[in-house]
Amino acid sequence: MLTLITLLIAAATLYRFILWFNSYTRTHVRYEFFTMNHSLAMVFSYALIFFGYNWIQNGNDGLNGAIVMGIGIFILLWVMINNFIKAPRLYAIAGSLMQLIFYIPIAIGAVIIVFVVLAWASETKPVYVINND
Repeated sequence: MLTLITLLIAAATLYRFILWFNSYTRTHVRYEFFTMNHSLAMVFSYALIFFGYNWIQNGNDGLNGAIVMGIGIFILLWVMINNFIKAPRLYAIAGSLMQLIFYIPIAIGAVIIVFVVLAWASETKPVYVINND
């Protein structure tokens, strides 16, 4: 129970910090680093990198795993380049580093939530064997 409370407090603190950082950068450089588009791109890129790496490690098909990882890295770099184009260098460095760090737990939570929703939506029912020949 203590672990759950600690996770909730950490998530709330992270959320408050992200809101503060977005309002600070919106005021000073007219750019937000934590938007829904950035969130989707970063979570998707982390998922592609993770699953591509696992694909390579399982030895099924290294080329396809490398391609999936490459697409994830490309999306990640696209977000970083976008930050440097639209914000001054110092803000872009700080915001990009925060994105790289903060989106890891957000991505893990998003993947878990997606799997839970898919499991719930699949309505899996038990299978009974009638003939046991």
